[in-house]
Amino acid sequence: MNHTIKQELHQLIDNCTDEYLLKEAKLLLKDEEVNWDELPEEERSILRESEAQYGRGEFITFAELMQRVDAKKLL
Repeated sequence: MNHTIKQELHQLIDNCTDEYLLKEAKLLLKDEEVNWDELPEEERSILRESEAQYGRGEFITFAELMQRVDAKKLL
């Protein structure tokens, strides 16, 4: 196990002030499922629209995103 990664995560968590981000990280680390009915309507709406966009092919890959970010760094 890579203890450096764990130490870095501990430091990031200790320095994080974004409660939403901390809650999301907790869900990921505990591998908990999110109950759809417990999500606020605004978040459910965003997820439905995201699924529709994906279904229409309106997305880019992570690699494409990184290329765009790198291209902007050159400007």
